[in-house]
Amino acid sequence: MPRGLLLAAALALAPPAAAQATRGGSLPGPLPLFPPDSWWNVDVSSAPLEPNGTRFDFFSRNAALHPDFGGDSSPSPEIYGMVYVTVSGAAAEALEPVAFDYVDESDVGAPGRPAGYPIPAAAKTQSKWIEGGYPGNANVGGDKHMLIVDVDHRLLFETWNTRCRPATSPSCSWQAGSGAVFPLDSIQRRPDGWTSADAAGLAILPGLVRYDEAFGTDPIRHALRFTLQTSNGYVFPASHNAPSGSGSARPPLGLRLRLKQAVDISGFAAPVRKIFQAMKTYGLILADNGSDMYIQGTYDTRWDNGVLNPAFASLHASDFEVIQLGWKPAVAGVSGPGSFQPLTPCRLLDTRDPPGPRGGPALLASTERVVAVAGICGVPADAKAVALNVTSVNAPGPGALKGFPGDGSPSDATLLSFRAGRTRANNAVIMLSSSGSGTIALRNESSAGAADVLIDVAGYFK
Repeated sequence: MPRGLLLAAALALAPPAAAQATRGGSLPGPLPLFPPDSWWNVDVSSAPLEPNGTRFDFFSRNAALHPDFGGDSSPSPEIYGMVYVTVSGAAAEALEPVAFDYVDESDVGAPGRPAGYPIPAAAKTQSKWIEGGYPGNANVGGDKHMLIVDVDHRLLFETWNTRCRPATSPSCSWQAGSGAVFPLDSIQRRPDGWTSADAAGLAILPGLVRYDEAFGTDPIRHALRFTLQTSNGYVFPASHNAPSGSGSARPPLGLRLRLKQAVDISGFAAPVRKIFQAMKTYGLILADNGSDMYIQGTYDTRWDNGVLNPAFASLHASDFEVIQLGWKPAVAGVSGPGSFQPLTPCRLLDTRDPPGPRGGPALLASTERVVAVAGICGVPADAKAVALNVTSVNAPGPGALKGFPGDGSPSDATLLSFRAGRTRANNAVIMLSSSGSGTIALRNESSAGAADVLIDVAGYFK
C-alpha cells in the first residue's frame, strides 16, 4: 500500500475525482522508489574509495552544503524545491504530446504505450505544477522540471525546460528540452550518451528528499541528488555528459560522495540526522551542474529552513569522501544451486491484477521488471534460486521473455517465446540476486507492445 503522506490540502486539486492529479500525492509502494538494487537504493557504506579523490576542484572550494528544499518564494507564484505530481484513473490516460528540443535522446512516451505524457490540463494556466512555480504558458526561465508519477501504470515521467506555447494561451501545446520515462519496477539504465530530464541521464524524483520520509518513522533508504559548479564526463550510473569545463579536476556526472563516518551528527534535530545518515549509508549522486553542494528536495511548505539551513551549512565538501568512480556492487557469477525444496505452487506475479509489486501493469515492450521473491510464497531469505512456471498471455505480437537475477543483466538465452493470441508457458530455474535482495528480473524483448505475465513458484534451491 502507498505510504507517502499527502501534502497540505491546499496543494491538492479539489474536489477529488476518479481521474485525479495531485501535487505531492502518495507515491506507489514499496518505497523507496525503484527496486532495492537500483543505484539509488544500494548501501554504499562499505564501497571502496576513489584513489586521490580529493583531486577534484570542488574540494578546493570546500563549499558548505545547502538544502535546496521547497517552499513559497517572492514574487508569487515563485517556489523553490521540485514539485512532483501523481496521476491516476483517467488522468493517467489523458496523454499530452510533447515536442522535444533534444528529440533523439528523449522518450516520446512510455515504451509500448501511446505517445505522450500525462500532464494535467491545469498545469497550462495554474501555478505550482512545474518547478519554479509559474504556469506552463508563462514565458519564464529556469530549469522548469516537471515530475509526474502514473500510479496506475507504475511509470515516472520527467521533463526539463517544460513550457506551453504560445505563451499565455490556454490552448497552448507542450514543449520541453528533454524528457524520459522510467518504469518504477525496473533498474534499466538509459542508453549511453542519452540525457533524461537531468544532465546525468538519471531520474530526478528518487534522489529528492521528501518531507514525509524525513519526518516519518523509517530511515531514508536512498541516495540524494546534488549539484556542483563544474563537471566533465560521466561514470556509472550516469549516462550523459554536460561538460562545464575540461580537465581531470572536473568531476564526472554520476560521481558518488559519502559523508565520512567520523562526522558527528548526533546533535542535530531528528529529521536532519535522518537526512545526514542517508548521506553516510547511501551517499550523494552528482546529477547536474549548479551551485556547489546543493542537495535537492521536494516542494513542501512544511520545510523549516530556519532549522535546515544552519544544519546543512555546518557540513562542507571536506566532510565527504569520493566513492570509486563507476562503482557498482559486484554481481556473483552463475553457480549450481544446492538442494531443492519443493513448495505448494503459489503465484508470485500476475500482471492482469491491479497495479502493484505483484500485479499490473503488463510488462512493457523492450523493458525490464524486477520482481521480489524472497519472503513471498514460502521462499526464504537465504534461497539462492527458484523453480518457476512463467506464462505469457494477451501478447499483442511476437516476442520473447528473458529471466535473470534481479541485480544482473539479461543473457542471450530465451526463457519463453510468445506470439499474438496464444498463451505460452515454460518452466525455468532462475538465480536470485546475489546482493541478498531476493529478486529476479524479466525482460520483454518484444517491440510489439506490452504482454501480461504470470509467475508461479514451485520450489527453491539453497
